[in-house]
Amino acid sequence: MKEYSFENGQEVSWNLLDTGFDWNNPQNAKMSKESYLDAHKNLSIACHDVLIKYNGGILLIKRDNFPAKDILWPMGGRVLRGVPTEESLKRKVKAECNLELENLKFLGTSRVIFSTDPFGHGKGTDCFALMYSADGVGELKLDHLHKDPIFVTKEMYVDLRDTLHPYIRDFMDKVM
Repeated sequence: MKEYSFENGQEVSWNLLDTGFDWNNPQNAKMSKESYLDAHKNLSIACHDVLIKYNGGILLIKRDNFPAKDILWPMGGRVLRGVPTEESLKRKVKAECNLELENLKFLGTSRVIFSTDPFGHGKGTDCFALMYSADGVGELKLDHLHKDPIFVTKEMYVDLRDTLHPYIRDFMDKVM
């Protein structure tokens, strides 16, 4: 497992934060803001991302929320509590970009540490990340937290590679 970190420096709006609980499952009651902030400050957050093969390339987007705001990133985010990992990832992707995932393949794990302290606690964001690849099926429709989709082909990747976050670059190397 590799570890990565990088700096960005803006704040997260609590209203934009998906607290990641399955409302169809009653044992998954929503956390209070205070409890989530305390967890964010003191724990590693379990995340999953997916490199989606779509439209002739690998889909990368820019996020409008932290910790990866305004950088090229795959779809994904925190693992939904109480939901099997791959099902959680499929739900996240459907909600974020309207695509269904097929041929889901686990690529590996990483530890991604962001130096941002989006809640003002001074400890950044610490993620244990699971990366997948999959084929995207359906019509791409990004939600309000994602923008500027690109479809990275092998030819594009040669020039783009060094501009990507190391976490993304290492897994893109595997699928390219």
